[in-house]
Amino acid sequence: MHEIELKLQIPEQKRAALIKAFETKTTRYIDLHARYFDTADSKLAAHHIAIRIRKEGSVWIQTLKGAGENHLQRYEHEVNLGEADQAPELDLSVYEQEPHARQLLKKALGDDLGALTLKFETIVQRAYRIVQLNDSKIEVCLDRGVVQDTDEKREIFEIEFELQQGKVSDLIQLTQQWVKKYHIWIDVRSKAERGNLLAQHLLVSPATTASSAKYDKKAQPEVILKSLIAAGLRHALPNLAAIADQVAESEHYYQAYLALRQLNSSLQLFQDFAPTKLLEHIAHFQQMLKTVHQAYVATTLYPAILLLTEQADPVHLDLSHANHLFTQTGSTLLILDLLAFSLDETETEPQSKVKNSVKKQFKQQIALFNKDLKQFAQLNSGEKCQTLSHIQSWGDALALCTPFTMKKHLALYVQLQPELNESFDLWIAQQYATSYLTSPEQQFFVLGWLANQIPQQQAQLEVTFKKLQKKMDA
Repeated sequence: MHEIELKLQIPEQKRAALIKAFETKTTRYIDLHARYFDTADSKLAAHHIAIRIRKEGSVWIQTLKGAGENHLQRYEHEVNLGEADQAPELDLSVYEQEPHARQLLKKALGDDLGALTLKFETIVQRAYRIVQLNDSKIEVCLDRGVVQDTDEKREIFEIEFELQQGKVSDLIQLTQQWVKKYHIWIDVRSKAERGNLLAQHLLVSPATTASSAKYDKKAQPEVILKSLIAAGLRHALPNLAAIADQVAESEHYYQAYLALRQLNSSLQLFQDFAPTKLLEHIAHFQQMLKTVHQAYVATTLYPAILLLTEQADPVHLDLSHANHLFTQTGSTLLILDLLAFSLDETETEPQSKVKNSVKKQFKQQIALFNKDLKQFAQLNSGEKCQTLSHIQSWGDALALCTPFTMKKHLALYVQLQPELNESFDLWIAQQYATSYLTSPEQQFFVLGWLANQIPQQQAQLEVTFKKLQKKMDA
């Protein structure tokens, strides 16, 4: 079977209020003590699989979990091992008659099923109750406790919304109500992932990279857009969770930036078919995109510049604006709206073929592209950044819709992209050095280095633009 749930983190200042919200006559409590198993080199975790034996009250339940098609859905197989004072042994024979479970284990472990050992435990008190919304039943759980191994403990304090019966849209609607009231924020990392990080003495998993969006070019445009949004969310959500939890590394900011760019370009390209509710988020989307790009530049380019200028002191960056942006209520509601749209299975009325609409959008993008190229030399640095952002959006749209695009345009963008990205990063670095570098001395060296590099980079880019302009007009 598959479980459908949303997990969210709770700001410290809202924890007391949220605990009070669970003090109702219908709330029930249960102690959960789970033991998680994996190989010494964490093969199950590498395949996004978790096996645990958990004591729920007086009963032990063995559970196998695997990744689902999206961040709301996970494969889950449970076996009741009965009551016992001591934890029973792990029993993998229960999966012999379960083809999907057997396939997951075979892929991760091969034939070495005996290599699993206890890696970590979670000890949690769960408060839970069932909420009825429309015709749906949703279990809301507040989990408080720790994840621990023999050396260390880390706190668990989170809330989960699990669909017991009914529609995903109701699950998301209820979650949005709690988001507005308690300012909770989405975190797709499971307890198993947190435990595996603890066992490996790490704070964060590697950044999640993009997976391709597969769709039939003859499909209805709304179906194609849903595929693009789902792919963008798979890419974005783990990286945004790391940023919001303030444990992100430079690559998390970069991958989040790429994912948000793809989502933004998807909505703009298919704006004729996107719900009005999503299009209303475009301004917020662009603010998220701008902020995460600045943070990426701050975590990569500034340290590199200071190293080149032989400044050996540690680099102190103020990333609070980027980190806090992804815990804000507006950002969480935006993500939930995107999830709701991408998972909506309601059949829509047949629409015109997507090809004509996409061609229209590309014509507009190409017109803007040509205008940008012609006037680039006369723009100030802020306008240049905006122009480069427009061209990146055009390139993203080309890459997203290769079945509908002209190969010569895609080839031109691929040719331009490395130089474009480098130029964009330099101008962003110059604009925001004083915002992200907390040391005046480091600001001085960074801005001095950029002042020497940018004129040369600009001249080179303008030559490239002139060459591309001739090709675009041909």
